[in-house]
Amino acid sequence: MGDEIDDDILDAAAGHARFKAQFARERAFFEGLAEKAQKPRLLWIGCSDSRVVPAQITSADPGELFEVRNIANVVPPMAAPDVSVGAAIEYALGHLGIDDIVVCGHTGCGGVKAMVEAANIPETSQLGQWIDHTGPAAALIRAAGLTGAEALDEAVKAHALFQVDNLMTYPIVAEGVKAGRVKVHAWVYEMETGSILSYAAGVGWRPLAETEVAEDAGDTSFGDM
Repeated sequence: MGDEIDDDILDAAAGHARFKAQFARERAFFEGLAEKAQKPRLLWIGCSDSRVVPAQITSADPGELFEVRNIANVVPPMAAPDVSVGAAIEYALGHLGIDDIVVCGHTGCGGVKAMVEAANIPETSQLGQWIDHTGPAAALIRAAGLTGAEALDEAVKAHALFQVDNLMTYPIVAEGVKAGRVKVHAWVYEMETGSILSYAAGVGWRPLAETEVAEDAGDTSFGDM
């Protein structure tokens, strides 16, 4: 390791200094977070994309979102080898008592784009294996004959809905939905406009502010594509 600190680390350190000043101003709030058990209101499953910050686009305070972020907001089916997302789901619902799960994709998602455009990513690489989870949405869009920007936008929406289907492979989610204890929501954040679209069964995609929460969150039909 060299003695010089690069500009990115210096920037992060400066940002931390600004946070410490905020911490001092709001000490009671932050100390309360440390003293009490967390009680988030949403399980947020979103993309790792650095341009999409869940707390920013929902104006959430610390302690309100229990976040799972990975490339292309993937929920591997329960039978998949990766268990990290499943563990977070079980912890969120079984231990934290969360009753709303949001799967949020976003426009311009590189992970979905890689599959839609058949990017040259080795299938044997870890990235290639992970991106393969977006395959069903990409196949659906190709079958629909969509191309260009429209293809990517619709693939992002379809992919979010496929992840809702995958959520339902987890008994703790399926049983919670069936009993009315848990609701599952598919959202897409439009980076170009700052708006969130929400999917409702029988209605399709529309702005979140106009969307009534669907009674049957498990219905992810593609009739409105």
